Amino acid sequence: MHIKPKVLIMIATDQISGPAKGVLQFLENAPAGAFDYVLCGFEVTNRPVGQFVQEARRRNLNLRVLKQRFPFDPDLILQARHLIRENGINIVQTHGYKSNTIGHFLRTSGRLPWIGFAHGYIDDNWKNRFYNRIDRLALRRADRIVAVSKAMKELLVGHGIAGKAIRVVHNAVDPREAEPDTPASTIRQRYGLTSEQKVIGVVGRLSPEKGQLIFLKAMEETVRKFPRVKALIIGDGQDRAMLEGFCREKGLSDHVVFLGHQERIANYYQVLDLFVLPSLSEGSPNAVLEAMSFAIPVLATAVGGVPEIIQEGNGAMVPSNDSGMLAKKMIELLADDALRSAIGLKGKSSLFAGFTAAGRVKQIVDLYEELLSDQSRTQSTYSSAW
Repeated sequence: MHIKPKVLIMIATDQISGPAKGVLQFLENAPAGAFDYVLCGFEVTNRPVGQFVQEARRRNLNLRVLKQRFPFDPDLILQARHLIRENGINIVQTHGYKSNTIGHFLRTSGRLPWIGFAHGYIDDNWKNRFYNRIDRLALRRADRIVAVSKAMKELLVGHGIAGKAIRVVHNAVDPREAEPDTPASTIRQRYGLTSEQKVIGVVGRLSPEKGQLIFLKAMEETVRKFPRVKALIIGDGQDRAMLEGFCREKGLSDHVVFLGHQERIANYYQVLDLFVLPSLSEGSPNAVLEAMSFAIPVLATAVGGVPEIIQEGNGAMVPSNDSGMLAKKMIELLADDALRSAIGLKGKSSLFAGFTAAGRVKQIVDLYEELLSDQSRTQSTYSSAW
């Protein structure tokens, strides 16, 4: 009887973030015949169960949960080692600094192959810079590192991580994820959007590196050219109060709607005339891929892995942190319906050639096979030496 190798996929997140979406997407599309999968999430003592763990349970995934009592709880490593022994794990895969740190200690104390994922870094405060440094130090121990863009690979190499261990696997979009469950007319009615209005969408957590303040500064100029333009800002985070205050101060409150976190973002893409990603830094932005899947024209800043997605006219790019250039391009695109339509259609057709969920799954599964083959050769050499 053939026993399938088991892969432990570990991710520490409360929300269904970009990396969490990627994990769920992988498990939804992974072939059943080659590997079995154990998903590992985290729960913090005296805190409600996070959205990610809830969603994993709703999907009836093969979930295990590590219990964390306080920050930097060393018992997480012991729990992870017990989980590996109990479930007969053959490969460990980790996402994020906390999981990557645990992966580092597991690799140090054992011989299981380990794949660490590098999704991107936020450098907006000392705490995140500290976590980033821990993450990069931990990843040096990984057998393979998956970087979500060539730009991320270059960053890791620049921090002293061996390039030969790094594989670039871009994020992907699954057409099944891009299915609204609410009619566009209902969304328009809910937020008072008329068919004559131009609607811009901005999706992402509300934090400095996502550049929403730069977007709002660009909106100041844009509304002078298009007095009825409306922007839907989807997401939540630490900057929300500041951004809402900026809108009140600059008279933008009638033009900008803060929708907070939305689980079914597909409902909102269908009402957009233009999608804007004003980020100051990125790994490989899921939101750009999602917008393209709806044939929404994308205007993004040329940061991180964005230039690896937007090429040959399938989107538009401007420099980061430049509200003037962003406003100029927003106005140009809003003024030309034919141009927006052409960009949107080209974006959608280019997307499914290179950023499919099936293609991403194959790259990751091929990595598993590669690691098991390496391990088998190593063990054979070790046995021969004895």
